[in-house]
Order: sequence, then C-alpha cells, then structure tokens
Amino acid sequence: MSEFNVPANTVRKPLRLAIVGMGGRSTSFMGYFAKNPSDGRVVALCDQIPEKARYLADYYGVKADIFENTREMIERTSPDALFITTSDHAHVQPAEAALAANIHVFCEKPMATTIEDCDRIINAAQKSSAIFYLGFNLRHGPIHETVHELISNGRIGKTTTIEANEWYYGGKTYFRRWNRLIRFGGGLWITKACHDFDLLNWMAGADPQTVYATASLSHYRPRADAAQQCRHCKLQFSCPDYYDILNLPKPHDDLMRGLRLIAEEHGEEPGDLCLFNAEKDTFDNGIAVVTYANDIRATYTVNVLTARSTRQMRVVGTEGMIEADMSDGKILVTERHTGRQWHYDMRGLMASGHGGADDRLVKDFIHTVHTGKKPRTGWAEGKRAIEVALAAQQSMETGQVVRF
Repeated sequence: MSEFNVPANTVRKPLRLAIVGMGGRSTSFMGYFAKNPSDGRVVALCDQIPEKARYLADYYGVKADIFENTREMIERTSPDALFITTSDHAHVQPAEAALAANIHVFCEKPMATTIEDCDRIINAAQKSSAIFYLGFNLRHGPIHETVHELISNGRIGKTTTIEANEWYYGGKTYFRRWNRLIRFGGGLWITKACHDFDLLNWMAGADPQTVYATASLSHYRPRADAAQQCRHCKLQFSCPDYYDILNLPKPHDDLMRGLRLIAEEHGEEPGDLCLFNAEKDTFDNGIAVVTYANDIRATYTVNVLTARSTRQMRVVGTEGMIEADMSDGKILVTERHTGRQWHYDMRGLMASGHGGADDRLVKDFIHTVHTGKKPRTGWAEGKRAIEVALAAQQSMETGQVVRF
C-alpha cells in the first residue's frame, strides 16, 4: 500500500461510505455516521435481503442507494470506503471486490474463518493501493490501551503472565444467532475469542509458540420440554432465557426486532430460537493457554453463563502487576516490593460501545484513510489472531497441545 500525505491545512471532505451486511454491527457504524456527518456519509447499503437495508436507511434517516450485490454497489456508487459487517464467513468476497477497485476496506473482526480466506484477502490487499483495516475495536478502548502502555513502558518490569477473562452475559444470544454455527462464524474460538487472542498477542508483543484449549457446551443442551421458538414455548412464563421478540421494550432492541422480523419474513431463521434447542456446534465456556516466544504465558477464559458482563485482565511482571476491569472502568497497578498502588479511573472515556472503543475505532479508521498511516490492526494482526483461534479449536478437538 502506498502512503499519501495530507497537508495540515487541508479541509477533509466527509468520506463517501458503503456498508455490506445489515446485521447488528452495521447499526453501530450507521449510528456513528448519523451523529458525525462531517466524518462520513453513507451513500450505499447492500444486503441479500434489501428490505433490511431500506429499514436501516429509514431508521437512521439515510438517503442511500440499496443493492443486493456488492460488486454492483461498488461499480455504480464508487465509494471511498466499504464497511464489511456480514457474517464472519462472508468477509472475503466483498473485501476482494473493494480492494481490486482500490476502495478502502474496514472489515469487522474476525478477518475470516479460515487461513485460506485470510490469504485471499492478504493477496488482494497487497495488490491494492487502498487500506485494509481490521476492526479489532478492543485495542482502541481506554482500558486496554492503558494496560498496553503500562506494559510497554516497563511499569511492571518484564511481563511473565497474562490472564484475560471474558464473562459475557449477553453471549448466550449467540445460541439463537448465526454465531452458534461453525459454518458461519468458525466457532466461538473465532467469532468471539479472536478479539481476545489479538489482545494477548498485542500485550505479549511476541509470536505465539503453543496453544492448549479445553471447552464444553455445559448448559445450552437440547431440552425435550422446550419448544424450538420462544413464542411457541409453554415455558415462556418460567424460563429466564425467554425472549419475547414481539414485545421488546428498549429502543435499540426495537431496532433489532425490526431487522430480525424482516429477516424472518424473507426465509431466514426466527430471532427467538430456543437457546437450548437451536442447532449448534460450539461451546458455552472454554479456557485457552497460549505460550509466547519471549517466555510469556497467557490464559484466556470465555464464559457466556455468567451473571454479569465484563472483560478482565491481570498482568504480572517482575516489578509489579496490573489489574483491569471493563465493567468498572478502573485499572490498579501494584508495585511488587513496596506494595504501593496507583489507581486509574477510565470511566470518563468509556461512553461508546465496547468500553469506549467503538467511536475511537471509527475515528482512527477515518484518520488512517485521510493520512495513509499504517492501520493499527490490518491483515497481519488479523491472520495471527485466526491462527491462534484455529489452534485452540484443534487443541479442543484433539486434547493435544498445538505448536506453531
């Protein structure tokens, strides 16, 4: 990719943007540009069900052309950048089409679900003059940015171990969404954990050497006393996981209900599938252990059976330790030999989604496009995270340590 310079006094025009894939993640970006029109204007939307695109355009007050085919959208509208928010397995084709036309790409994580598809995107990116930017938003959150800065500055000496925990109460909804199926999301080690494997790779600052993982579907197993959909289930008044798709109170939930009902009307799966009885081939809790070339060991726990949602990280070094929690927005640093402590309160920076990361992520992408700087996360980081995720999947299935 060739870099280009923008003079300091240049007035930046809003980017002309296209989005492919009208799911939950697309609403985050459409909402951002509805609030920040000076950064970008959505001129085109694409989905296999165009009614979903029209619904979102109306909801956000966007005057955008609607398409069913990404290549046609690119050829007819020539956007400055394409946001890819399709299901995980479908990233490669729109990425290739945009990059071939030298259109900048923002690709929602994960990069792809196979190494082969990662390599196809890399090949297209290396031939293009456009930017390929991977949406690992957690790198942009104030919690993880600060933890990384503390590690990089030697605040706790040499890092020895990293512990990352993801407790995700809302993750149970994966079992009524496409994420529950490997053919669409690659499995939970990819569709969910790629975020956290990228964080571990970033914090460790070295290549992974081995991965060992174990996981289980411990709770959301089939139940003979439950129906296939919540709206038809006799347990709807007693089941704590009952989901009333026809009567959702919150405005955002109302937005998602509209999308899911449109999808259902056009032959897609209903949005109130039973968490227990929906077909699935992934797990609801797991632990992975990753070792790195610089003698760092890391553990990652993902569990969607928790009572609350948060991401926690504990980093132990030779001179101190860092403890961070996204749910309370605070970081604690403790010196090893003196016991002295420093507190960092990041709550004032965490207004947008994913602990304040989402808006900062989009702003960085816009800045990257305008300046030509190297993306904070691109295809190299994307492929590395998938390599670790696939190693975790292999280890889980075989019970063996996977070596790189």
